[in-house]
Amino acid sequence: MMPSRPSETVRALRLAAAGAVGASVVHELRNALAVVSSSLYLARRDRGDEPQLLAHLDKAARELARAQDVAAAVLGLARGDTLVREPTPAAELVAAARASVVLPTNVTFSVAVTPPELAVRCNPVLFERLLSNLYLNAIEALAGRGRGAISTVVRRQTAAVEFIVEDDGPGIDPALGIAIFDPLVTTKETGTGLGLALVQAVAEAHERQPQPRPGLLGRH
Repeated sequence: MMPSRPSETVRALRLAAAGAVGASVVHELRNALAVVSSSLYLARRDRGDEPQLLAHLDKAARELARAQDVAAAVLGLARGDTLVREPTPAAELVAAARASVVLPTNVTFSVAVTPPELAVRCNPVLFERLLSNLYLNAIEALAGRGRGAISTVVRRQTAAVEFIVEDDGPGIDPALGIAIFDPLVTTKETGTGLGLALVQAVAEAHERQPQPRPGLLGRH
């Protein structure tokens, strides 16, 4: 007996899901290409300084390799693959996420990890993307301002490790609430609505839930 064809509704849902996954991968690759582009620009600028030139080229190569890992991890997340976790120093996760974004010169970045050796059991590739997407969201929120600040606080709670990412931008619209993490929801003219959706997906894969804090500060 031939299996029945899926209904139009089921087919539409599958196409929407496939489109969301594809868009998320493209979103992540676009972020990586921005870092590569910046590194190559600096390499051209410093072509007379061989150590600096090699450093920029090495960074571009690392970012391309990391982009391949990210694409594979996001696709695995969409397929529902078993999440591979390992103890990872929180400071290393934050440093990797910071290195993966282009921070404007008018924005300061601070980190406080307590205790400094604090580690979290996670998938490091996906968790780094969770943090970097929060940083990208903060950078976009600070666009057009004279000065800005992004801070990350990591601390041990009773049964978990808490990551708090804040910026001093205009803050999160209280009317949006947790809907800000829904796919394609964005308050920015050039936003895709995919970065925070990936944050939500990665957090849920780790049995956690992001908690936006409305008010003067953008806080997660």
